[in-house]
Amino acid sequence: MTATEIPQTSPPATTPVTRAKMVTPAIAGELDVANAVHILPESLLPFRPTIMSYSASLFSTVVGFPLDSIKTRMQTHNYSNMIDCLSKTVRSEGISGLFRGITAPLLSSSVSKSIGVSAYTAAKPYAAMIQSSTFKTMTCSPTDSRRYQSIILAFNNAPVSFTAGVISGASCTVFATPFEFTKLFQQLYILMQDELKLNPKRMPKTTWEVAKTIRRSEGISGLYSGFRYHLLRDSVGSGLYFSIYETCKILMDGFSTADGKFYGTNIPISGVSIPIAGATSGVFSWILVFPIDTVKSLYQRDVVSNIIRGLALKQPKSIVIRPLRFPTRDMYKGLSVSVTRSVITSIAFFSCFEYLMKYIA
Repeated sequence: MTATEIPQTSPPATTPVTRAKMVTPAIAGELDVANAVHILPESLLPFRPTIMSYSASLFSTVVGFPLDSIKTRMQTHNYSNMIDCLSKTVRSEGISGLFRGITAPLLSSSVSKSIGVSAYTAAKPYAAMIQSSTFKTMTCSPTDSRRYQSIILAFNNAPVSFTAGVISGASCTVFATPFEFTKLFQQLYILMQDELKLNPKRMPKTTWEVAKTIRRSEGISGLYSGFRYHLLRDSVGSGLYFSIYETCKILMDGFSTADGKFYGTNIPISGVSIPIAGATSGVFSWILVFPIDTVKSLYQRDVVSNIIRGLALKQPKSIVIRPLRFPTRDMYKGLSVSVTRSVITSIAFFSCFEYLMKYIA
């Protein structure tokens, strides 16, 4: 995909032609692949973003999973802080407890991320077309400063990126919800089986056994417990995630020199802009959607509790549909660990993805 440009009415020959670059190519922007170390077969080139995002997601999932496990436990059970949750988990379950349930997200997160990136890459040109036909874009002259041009580009690109991100997030939800629910089940059942005094031998051990247990108890629809919250979280969160990343990266690129170095240094601008943009997108996207994630986790916890009560031959409790409301402090339990995880995984994903996109052409 190439950067979309909207030519303006041709001015007199003595005046510089004014063009407004409306959007950047999805995520990686304009790439120089002259130094690529591996060339993909022609048949795989259309799937290049999908393949690279899958590989980058595998890496970021493993890096961030222990913090995701701690986040879920803090959202659904009472721990005084992140260190308290970490120490109690390791003491009672060992280090492996922090990776309990990782099989499902290794499959789902990586596939979901690759679907999301593919959907985002495909949707962005159409979102740009809609914007160009609906709204007037800001323009600038080639003689304007690099920083001013980056501000104009960021302004034009942000709504396009957000719209494509919403489409991307929504497209992943149908695939990702069952996997995320089985992951949450595995993270929580150890805590709940102690509360209900259930024989551990009655508990499912593998991801496949968990999925079968959920289906037997709740039917196929049980795998989609909390779908409405998941859809809202992922669509809004993905829109924010991609738009904040690209906006920060574009603005940071405004501080680069003509040879691609960070202003006043010999550091490549990508070595600064990618980590900062990744961290910023991870922080702000999670802060804004975290209350939705908490409501989702609490609702799914109630479903998990009823399934486990059924295994213990106890009467299930009624499940309350939790309304979305103005965020309160209790809806941000586990925020610190979630933001930390999001920063780490975002930097890991975007750095790995852009590196692969640059050096595998």
